[in-house]
Amino acid sequence: MTDVILLAHGKLATAMKGSGEMIFGELPNFHPIEFLVGEGLDTVVDKLEKTMATIDADSVLIITDIFSGTPYNASCAYAMKHTDKNIRVLSGMSLPIVLETAAMRENASADDIVSHILDVGKDTIRTFELSAIEEEEEL
Repeated sequence: MTDVILLAHGKLATAMKGSGEMIFGELPNFHPIEFLVGEGLDTVVDKLEKTMATIDADSVLIITDIFSGTPYNASCAYAMKHTDKNIRVLSGMSLPIVLETAAMRENASADDIVSHILDVGKDTIRTFELSAIEEEEEL
């Protein structure tokens, strides 16, 4: 089993867990961590340490919002310091990624989840093209 830490700027992580639960149902092994105004890297690492102390899972996936942002950097710093634990860090948090993770976490390792997310992540971004619909109507 894989536990999931959602770590993002502001209240995004808490809101993302709540939105995921609206669609998927209860997500008890998802742990949101908020990075708030006035906090720094050390504060986020401390929050990670406190959260990790409550987790007893085979692996942990930390999903952050922005690559190279403070939540991502703190997560990487924590993972590098704790190489004895199976921790993976992924940036680009979105609701589709949270839902994909929720669907897999019971039976997949953090490595397997990351591999899957990297495969399907690009498919979660779409654009509406009115011109394509207009072309179909003309045929």
